[in-house]
Amino acid sequence: MSRRDALLLSAAKALIVLIPSYFAAWLTDKMVYVVPTLAAAGFFAASIPSSHDAATRRVDQDVEPQEGDGQYQEIELDHSEG
Repeated sequence: MSRRDALLLSAAKALIVLIPSYFAAWLTDKMVYVVPTLAAAGFFAASIPSSHDAATRRVDQDVEPQEGDGQYQEIELDHSEG
């Protein structure tokens, strides 16, 4: 990704956050509505991938699970009374 493309993407993300936030502030004049709008728009802007490589998931395919790596193990319980 070129520097120009990165700058345009950053500007788009900033506008995605700022436009709804400023609109909520102008419309309501109450911070109680601006802060959730800011947070929601921030989550949306952060979900936009910056490049194809960043959007792909990197998972090791040839790694064998080892004992205790989140696998369920059977446990024998002693139910005898006494």
